Amino acid sequence: MTTHSELFTISRTNPKIMTIAHRGAWKNAPENSLLAVEHAIMAGADMVEIDTQKCLTGEFVVIHDDTLDRTTNGKGLVSETTLEQIQTLHLRQGAGGEGSEVTTQPLPLLSDLLAYAKGKILVNIDAKHPEDLPDIIIEVERLNMQDIAVVKSPYDPEQTEWATLTDTVKHMPMMHARRGHFLDDLQTLAPKRPIMIELSFDDLNELQQAKPLLESMDCRIWINTLDPVHPLDMMDSTALINPEKVWGTLIDAGVGAIQTDLPEYLAQWLKQRDVFGE
Repeated sequence: MTTHSELFTISRTNPKIMTIAHRGAWKNAPENSLLAVEHAIMAGADMVEIDTQKCLTGEFVVIHDDTLDRTTNGKGLVSETTLEQIQTLHLRQGAGGEGSEVTTQPLPLLSDLLAYAKGKILVNIDAKHPEDLPDIIIEVERLNMQDIAVVKSPYDPEQTEWATLTDTVKHMPMMHARRGHFLDDLQTLAPKRPIMIELSFDDLNELQQAKPLLESMDCRIWINTLDPVHPLDMMDSTALINPEKVWGTLIDAGVGAIQTDLPEYLAQWLKQRDVFGE
C-alpha cells in the first residue's frame, strides 16, 4: 500500500484520475470513521467522501443515516442526541448493521475528521440535510480547512440556477446529464466556474461529446461506480472482473474522478495503467 503526502490538484491540467473513497475505505474499518480515512490514505485515494449532519446541540457529526442504529452501538435520531451522548458511542465494523462488531472507533465530529485529514487527503463533505450546507461552509472556514474541503449541492437545470454559496470553499454541483441537453446545461454552468461536477448519466455519448467544453471550462467530471448506483453495468462489482470495461471506458470518455467502495483496487489499477500506457 502507498501513502499520499501531497494533496491532489483538481484542475484538468493534472492528467491523473482522482480516486475517491466512498465513506472512507470501510471494508476493514467502520464507514465514516477516522480509521476509514486512514485506510483511504494508505490505499492511495486522493479524496475521501464523508457524510455529516447536526446533533441536538448543534455540532456536526460524521454519519450517513438519520439514526444511530445501523453504524453505532447507540439508538435513535442523531438530531435528538447531544454531543455528550455522541461522545460515549462507538462505531460498528464496516457498513454496520445488526450483529456487526462494535469497534473502539468513536463517532467522529466533522472538526475531528478534517483535522485528521489535514495535509493528507482531500475531503468531500456531503450534507445529509441540504439546509445545513451554509453552516458547513462556515464551519470549514472557522476551522481553516478550505485547502482540503469540497462541498457539493444539487443542480437541476430545469428548475433552478445553481448558487455557489461560497467564494472561499471549493463547491461543486451534482447533476444528471440530460439526454440532448447536457452541452447546453454545461454552458449555463460555465460562468459559475465549477472545479468538478458529480454527474450521473445514461448515455456515454453525452460525456464523449462534452470533453472539449469541459476542457475549456477546466472542469473535472466525477462518476460514481458504487453498486448498484451506476447504469450501463458500470459498477464496482463489474470492475473487479474487468476494470478496463468500467473504469477504462469512463476515463476514455473524459471522466476525471471516480468514487468507489474499492479505492485500493482502483488506485493500484490506475497506477498500473499509467505505467503500461507509458
